[in-house]
Amino acid sequence: MNFTADIKRQCFDTNEILRTVESRKMNFSQGGAQYGRYHYYQPQKLRWSSHLQSRVKLPTEIDSVQKWLSELRWNTESECMSVLQGKSLVTKQSHDSSTVSSAKSTKDRLDAIRSRAHVISAEFAKLFKKIEKERWKHIKGGACRITSQVRSLLHDINTSIQDMPPYLFEEEAVIIEESAKLAQYIDSLGEINGHKPNTLPLVNMLTTIGQSFSAVVDMALGYLIQQMIQSIEDATSPHFISASLSHLISLGLEGEHMCFLIAREGGVRVLFEVCRQSKFEFAHSQALRAIATVCCVSESILELEKAAGVECLTDILCNEGTTEHLRSEAAGVVAQITSPCLDHNQHISGFIENMEDLIQALLKLCMQTHSHEVFLLATAAIANITFMDSMACDSLMQFDAARIMIEACQVNKAESMFAKDQVATILANMAVLENCSAEITENNGMELLLHFLHQRPSPQAAEAERSACERVHQKAAIALTRLSKDAENAHIIVELGGIPRLVQLCRNITERNNSDGVLIACLAALRKIATVCGVQEFSAADIQQLIKPTLVDSYLICSQLEESFV
Repeated sequence: MNFTADIKRQCFDTNEILRTVESRKMNFSQGGAQYGRYHYYQPQKLRWSSHLQSRVKLPTEIDSVQKWLSELRWNTESECMSVLQGKSLVTKQSHDSSTVSSAKSTKDRLDAIRSRAHVISAEFAKLFKKIEKERWKHIKGGACRITSQVRSLLHDINTSIQDMPPYLFEEEAVIIEESAKLAQYIDSLGEINGHKPNTLPLVNMLTTIGQSFSAVVDMALGYLIQQMIQSIEDATSPHFISASLSHLISLGLEGEHMCFLIAREGGVRVLFEVCRQSKFEFAHSQALRAIATVCCVSESILELEKAAGVECLTDILCNEGTTEHLRSEAAGVVAQITSPCLDHNQHISGFIENMEDLIQALLKLCMQTHSHEVFLLATAAIANITFMDSMACDSLMQFDAARIMIEACQVNKAESMFAKDQVATILANMAVLENCSAEITENNGMELLLHFLHQRPSPQAAEAERSACERVHQKAAIALTRLSKDAENAHIIVELGGIPRLVQLCRNITERNNSDGVLIACLAALRKIATVCGVQEFSAADIQQLIKPTLVDSYLICSQLEESFV
């Protein structure tokens, strides 16, 4: 009833306005005819009043519900649009977000267990030092604190890991039992007044608790890593796979022990499965980066062999349709698994069978790339391969490796000291073979090696770059020594002024960064040149100190020099 009254009131007011306008219209019309100055306003007033009259209807002609509906549409449409714009277009976004957060949660639980385990391990070390120093007043409190921390960590592990496997319960029971024995033994000591108790039972109990504690931590970490790896194997969401691979890479970067656990739980196998499936093409480079990160321990190399990893890497590198970025990641894996630092790198299953294809693909990558980083990865892989088998140098000669390396240095692909280190390694290992030596000489390799001898790190260089510069000097000198077996090559070194730089590196500690390896390599090069070309190119002091004495005596003379005589 109130609504109807409001409508009637509004209509009544409208009729009053119409009557007022009509009366003013008559007045304006009369005044305009009389005075003439209202003629300008008359048409405007007439149009305005007729417009109002056309819009306003009589009360009987107005449908209140229809009017309300028409106004409601325009008042609410903008609000509906705002709500629609706030909704996501991806219907599965919430599921992806939950899976990504689940992967992050697993990584957080891993980090929490590891950080607390490090703290407890430090407490164990402190307690053993106290026992060693017989600081009995502090031993009781330290033992109680360790058992309390271990029990707290076990509680957190039980809370964070659902469906606890039986083997974890068994190992935890051992810790709880030994902790109770330790507490009972410490209580039995009572107050220590001058006499020294028997430390052997205490040490044995702490050793048992420590071993069981390490086993529990390894089992818990392995179980969580296994969950992460299994989720990668079962996942279909690109967001989740990418997040899990990132977490796996970050775990591998935290140390060799984490790489061992990842390999033990089947991580290498799953990563190669990702690389082989076309539906995971978006994650291939990330999976290869994870493999390169994890394969720094022999256990990972064994898992790579079981997964036929060398064949997979060869397929990626030899595939012309593969992007340069993906091939560079595969080259990084090859460089990692063939590193001379690894004990297992000499016997990788399937490597010899695919070595020629690998070398050809890596050399092609060196030629095609314009990236310094990609060139470094490819040359590092080639350099490591040359240490594994003598047949590698034959393959390198077959594919013109010396020319490719030397031309790459001429166009500044080997810009960093680390890339120069790899090129010098390749040339030095190739120089062992006579045919390869001829190829190096024909492509101006002697000039490049002498140029390497003159390399110096920048004053602000980090220690890693200085070490790389040492290796460049050492390997360049070794290559020149091997090339000097040919008298013609030895004379070229003399003509190009190589002797003064070799002497300087022997006498000046600063120039060789106090490196004994550079000193010995340069002494060997000078002695080889003197044997082939004679000593007429050397000064009397050089002959007396660097050529005539034994290699050991020359080494002792140069290593004790405090200033340069050049």
